[in-house]
Amino acid sequence: MWVTNAVSIGLLLRFYPRVSWHHFAVCAVGMVVPDLLAGTAYHQVLIMTSANVLTIWLGWLFLNRFASRSENSEWLSTLYCVPQWLLLCQPSLIIGSLLGAGGLFFMFDKPYLQSAIFWYLNESLNFIVFLPVILAIPKVIKSSEGDLLSIFLHILPSALLLFVFIFIKNEMYFLMASILIIPTIVWLALSGNLFLTTFGISMNGAFFFMWIVHSSHRHLHFSENIYVAIVRIVVTVLALCALTIAVAISERDKLYSKISELADNDDLTGILNRRAFMNAAEHTIASLNKDQRCAMILIDLDYFKKVNDELGHQKGDKVLIEFCRLVKLCLPAKQLFGRVGGEEFALLLSNESDKSHEALTDLIVTEIGKKPLIIDNEPLPLTISAGMAKWVEGQKYEILFKHADQALYQAKNNGRNQWQEYQHNETLQAPASLIPSVT
Repeated sequence: MWVTNAVSIGLLLRFYPRVSWHHFAVCAVGMVVPDLLAGTAYHQVLIMTSANVLTIWLGWLFLNRFASRSENSEWLSTLYCVPQWLLLCQPSLIIGSLLGAGGLFFMFDKPYLQSAIFWYLNESLNFIVFLPVILAIPKVIKSSEGDLLSIFLHILPSALLLFVFIFIKNEMYFLMASILIIPTIVWLALSGNLFLTTFGISMNGAFFFMWIVHSSHRHLHFSENIYVAIVRIVVTVLALCALTIAVAISERDKLYSKISELADNDDLTGILNRRAFMNAAEHTIASLNKDQRCAMILIDLDYFKKVNDELGHQKGDKVLIEFCRLVKLCLPAKQLFGRVGGEEFALLLSNESDKSHEALTDLIVTEIGKKPLIIDNEPLPLTISAGMAKWVEGQKYEILFKHADQALYQAKNNGRNQWQEYQHNETLQAPASLIPSVT
């Protein structure tokens, strides 16, 4: 199984943003040197290397120019990409097989048409089984961080089957173990992890090919060439079906993730919406113990209604977006930040000291009020008011939110452009409702 062409195309597409003739020269050298060291004649090396390099160049050219990719430059990102990818591989497969068969006919007097068919089937198998492994490599980098167990469970069945092929000599036991190949590939496809699926398919596809050759060829009366061609077609179809299932499930999972993100995030600012913030904050507060620190901060943009009335709602939306961007720059990692009203925002700070909570609240209020926002290349003054309430043991989300809202009301009542901390031993004048003010 000559996998060099398929692997080379995958490497050029995946890891080299700018491909030049130097890269194809490296491919050629990588093929020429081993052949020369093995004693192959110079003219044979030249002919076969030319056919292989042309196959690589055509495969790279058509896929790089015409194949669809996702916004994150991921290959095989949708089910539509699978037939498109197969179609775009055809010029490379057809022309490469015609040239390769010509070389075999010239050097070894092999039947031209038969050689072209075998070359095409072999390259098709490799393009379907091995090329997706390279194209899907970035997927595993993002999806498997901290999930080594998942990777192990995906690779283990394939590794065990290869172990069976290498070490079990009894044909009956070998045949019984080999039956597990198809459910293994189906299970990999249903996992939805494209890289691990393609990797497992490549291992099991190679194993499946070797198993049929090993256990069945003595019982069939076909010629060796016809038999090998049939086996390649079977493995190719099996791998293609599994790959299609894997891409479909991967696409479904990405769509589900996108829907979940849209359901949890505010569609204007991109931060958590009120429902998602409340759920996350309740979970965080419920998990705190008495030695931990936590604080709720409610922030309100002063006189924001005037921005909408005088400058328009479109300008007001840009103010909200820029404000959220500036706040996120101030926040430590993994702190909750959500929009809980029209111009009211909430922060839940955990795993920080009381002084850090106070310093961060002061930083947000003073830094944003110190200089105007730049909206459409024009300065727009903005001040904010904030109320902070520190969590005490046994306190629920609703009470903490209420105390922060009371402190926010006090800051606005004291003249705005400031922040107040809720004092548990004092009774602050509470607002009539917890609905944020629009003035």
